[in-house]
Amino acid sequence: MKEKKLKKSAYFISILLNVGCIIFGIMSVLLFAGIMVFVCTQLFSPEIFQETWETAIKAGQTLSFGQCVFFFICCLGEFICIFLAFYYAKRIFGCIGKGNSPFTDTTAAQIRKIALFVLLFAIFSVLSVFKITFSSFFICAVFALILYCISLIFDYGCELQQEIDETL
Repeated sequence: MKEKKLKKSAYFISILLNVGCIIFGIMSVLLFAGIMVFVCTQLFSPEIFQETWETAIKAGQTLSFGQCVFFFICCLGEFICIFLAFYYAKRIFGCIGKGNSPFTDTTAAQIRKIALFVLLFAIFSVLSVFKITFSSFFICAVFALILYCISLIFDYGCELQQEIDETL
């Protein structure tokens, strides 16, 4: 009974993560296209860009062109980190939803990748706001460390499972 409930829950979560992957994938592509338009307008049509930029400055824009590009690239990095974390989590829950054991080397490696993406997300977040928000970075870093430790637990579980299988 518990295994059936686990499979259903994992399947449902994998669907939600799949939707999240699609959303953040589309957002990443659109933001990348926006960055390209922003940069190419400056390079290939500087007179139009200059008029638009002067209007933005009059309206209260305080960032330089370089700062805006850097901000957008950091946001793109955040979106890509979220997309990849969702993607690997979806793979883990999809595997569990099919009734496979989560205690595999692949699952442990995927959890480590998610931890890396959480840490990269924290770094991009700190960089994108032009000020250090230590508490946000600290929480993300601790969460990444917890995920890394969980991946080590999964590694240990894999070793135990392998010993049991060899004993039988």
